[in-house]
Amino acid sequence: MTVVLAHLLAAYVVLAAPGMGCLWYQKARKRLANGVPDARVRLYRSTVGEQIITAGVVLALWRIGRVPAKSLGLIAPRSWALSIAACVAIVGALAWSSLRLRPKAEKVRKRLQESIGALLPNSRQERSWWAAVSVGAGVSEELVFRGFLLYYVSTYLPRLNTWEGVLLTSLVFGLAHIYQGWQGSVSAGVLGLVFAGFYWMTGSLLLPIVIHAAVDSRMLLMLPAEASPNLAAEGNA
Repeated sequence: MTVVLAHLLAAYVVLAAPGMGCLWYQKARKRLANGVPDARVRLYRSTVGEQIITAGVVLALWRIGRVPAKSLGLIAPRSWALSIAACVAIVGALAWSSLRLRPKAEKVRKRLQESIGALLPNSRQERSWWAAVSVGAGVSEELVFRGFLLYYVSTYLPRLNTWEGVLLTSLVFGLAHIYQGWQGSVSAGVLGLVFAGFYWMTGSLLLPIVIHAAVDSRMLLMLPAEASPNLAAEGNA
């Protein structure tokens, strides 16, 4: 059962997730173009649902499938002092840089329209859902792409060394974000390498989860609520 579940999750992440992301994103863009008021919220809900399911599968592999917690990064960091210091420094830097961009919110929003316009939260309801998406991404994507996928590669592709596994899983992580365009996909792949570095440095997924969630949620600091009145036009390319 454990082997079958692991293969199914790996197949979904590699083969199905990129296509589903593109499909959901394009549907959201069309809804926005047609003036559907809850277009983004629908996208956010679908994303949160997918996050819950994939994270649940990883946890099932741990609790039911008997995959060791250490193999999935579900343990305390080797050094709490190092993890806390890195967390405070990086989250603080992200918050500071995001707040510096806040006065230029409209310019930032326009620059991001081409790649992730349909994702940009505008109303207060959208911002609440985006906060949930950001936290969900930190938890679920780190469980799947760093915890599970690195375990999967080391188990079923043993000829790859550690860094080859990291490169491969970061590539898969980038492809999962292909709906953002090739630049967004490359950026995600690079971030995947960074998150893997945090995982390797601490031996735990805790720091990557927190930093990942902070990276995604900085949108809330950069873009104030209702920064643009023309909701229907946003997301068009």
